[in-house]
Amino acid sequence: MSKTLLIGKAKELYVATLLVAEHLHVYFPLVDNGFDLLVTSKGGTESLPVQVKYKSSRTGFGLKRADADKFVKANAVLAFGSVDADIDNFYFFPAKEWNTKAEDRKRGDDKLVVYQSNNEEWTSQYRGRVGILKAFANVMIDD
Repeated sequence: MSKTLLIGKAKELYVATLLVAEHLHVYFPLVDNGFDLLVTSKGGTESLPVQVKYKSSRTGFGLKRADADKFVKANAVLAFGSVDADIDNFYFFPAKEWNTKAEDRKRGDDKLVVYQSNNEEWTSQYRGRVGILKAFANVMIDD
């Protein structure tokens, strides 16, 4: 396994730890279905898939268009992290909201990106613990 894949797995585990610390129920798909985690409400009646993305430095939050479409359709939460393993270096965006802010980079790589500098007020709502509480509000209910 490459170093990049190992770092990615470590960040998935870290995000799972952050979510469990907020009393969310976190599951790991046994088969790769395109999502890294599944979060459910206490009784299991509500669930959200989670996609974790990590880069050592970040100016925006980008995805390939096909992935973005899949995550929006699944009502997923996108967990973007950078720098070190500090909760404040992670953002937790509902994919549908992220998609409304995403711009086409027009560079031929078919990527969409939400630039942090153009969306500071919006992105700050989804940073760290506050972002977890907001993005996962509908699964934080007691069944």
